[in-house]
Amino acid sequence: MLVNFLLLGWFAACAYQDLTRLRVSNLLTLGGALIAGVFLLLEGHTLTGHTPLEASSAVVLALLLSLPGYALGKLGAADVKALLALALASDPQALLYVLALASLFTLALMFASKLLIDSDWLPANFESKLARLLPSTFKSFPFIFSVFVGLLTYMSFIH
Repeated sequence: MLVNFLLLGWFAACAYQDLTRLRVSNLLTLGGALIAGVFLLLEGHTLTGHTPLEASSAVVLALLLSLPGYALGKLGAADVKALLALALASDPQALLYVLALASLFTLALMFASKLLIDSDWLPANFESKLARLLPSTFKSFPFIFSVFVGLLTYMSFIH
């Protein structure tokens, strides 16, 4: 239970940086992956209690699902590193659920931000912050925030 709160706290810090700066420091992403990896090596199971084989499968899956997005410029390097850390801390099922929930949340955010920006009742400063959530070919979406929401939803309702 405490491990779940630590994992959520780490992802919340990453999500905050992603939303506010559109960047996440390597100290957070690689640090999280390093802690999860060292824990796996020392304890023989992931932070969420799964086997090294499950963690390895989750790592391969995370890389297979995130590297094409990174190569196409749709995901940032921090997104790939955060998913790698999540894979080292959990298992393939959790990773897939979290990614599916994060993707659904991303779609909802993009649609909602488009509808809200087109309305005339939002203050200008809020509108400029909301514009960060619009799809663009020039910048990546703050996806780690969506992954955090997916992880929170997974841990609250599914897990």
